[in-house]
Amino acid sequence: MNYWEMQKSFWKTPTGIVIWIVLLAAMLGGGLLALNVFVSPYPVIEFFDAKPVVVGPGNASNLSWSAVGASRVEIDPGIGQVELKGFREVSPQETTTYTLTAVNGTRSRSRDVRVIVKR
Repeated sequence: MNYWEMQKSFWKTPTGIVIWIVLLAAMLGGGLLALNVFVSPYPVIEFFDAKPVVVGPGNASNLSWSAVGASRVEIDPGIGQVELKGFREVSPQETTTYTLTAVNGTRSRSRDVRVIVKR
């Protein structure tokens, strides 16, 4: 048996088959990940949270967020444009719903979080 015939027969062994499956999975997985991140026109909001959710009058809550694939991220009311990931301290005087909007071109996604002011 010559060298090339030995090489061909290796890929038919259980070890060779496992290597093929792993390589195929890596290529498909990487391709799907790349399609999701680079081709998807919609931004993704990973999270948008407020801690604590319930505060007393004049006390603060921390908003935290993370968005991927957005060209612009805004928080309303009253905060405006922010970075893709970050946090901001807010002290609402009354119960307020904050809306994070992630924009990519003409496509956008939004998520709300409510901070409750308990008197």
